[in-house]
Amino acid sequence: MKKAFTLVEVVILFVIFVMVALLVIPLSIDDTIQARNVSKWKQAQNDFVEIPTSIKTFSNDKEITVQNFVTALVKTHPLNKVVSYKIKYMNGESVKKDYIFKEIYNTDSNATLAFKWFDTPQIEPHTNRIIIGILMYDVNGKSGPNVWGKDVFGMNIYKDKLEPFGAAASNDEVEFDCSRQGTGMYCSSYYINNGGSF
Repeated sequence: MKKAFTLVEVVILFVIFVMVALLVIPLSIDDTIQARNVSKWKQAQNDFVEIPTSIKTFSNDKEITVQNFVTALVKTHPLNKVVSYKIKYMNGESVKKDYIFKEIYNTDSNATLAFKWFDTPQIEPHTNRIIIGILMYDVNGKSGPNVWGKDVFGMNIYKDKLEPFGAAASNDEVEFDCSRQGTGMYCSSYYINNGGSF
């Protein structure tokens, strides 16, 4: 005679299945959201790196200036009303002064975008190249999580090109910064260079 499962055994199995599902489903949803954010960043990054080329087509300027940068930028990312909200680093710390923007704009794609020109150009530690400004792009706008490396990405603006934050750093530095212990700012290049794996 075959022995059937008791009600207690069925209930225990059901509870185990529910607990596993509760652990796995949020991770799967987070991965899906992150993959979408990375895809949006890759598309936007392609637009941004084309800005110097765009500048040369409508201007004789060989170097990026605030005026020709904005003119080229709004062709692909029209800037709308100014919004205000807080952005955090991936490790949970507050953003440092250099990466706080006075004006953050909504775009037609419901992203937010900000840029800042330095009064005194900054020297990039890894390459000694001169950075004249920075750009911040939040792929899903004011919607959360508003964290560098999750939905917020950025680029250095040089006199002749734009590059994602961390492009000049070593692989180890980029990988560490794009972790929960880091700021998440180098995720801007990590996802471009690593094919979007996370």
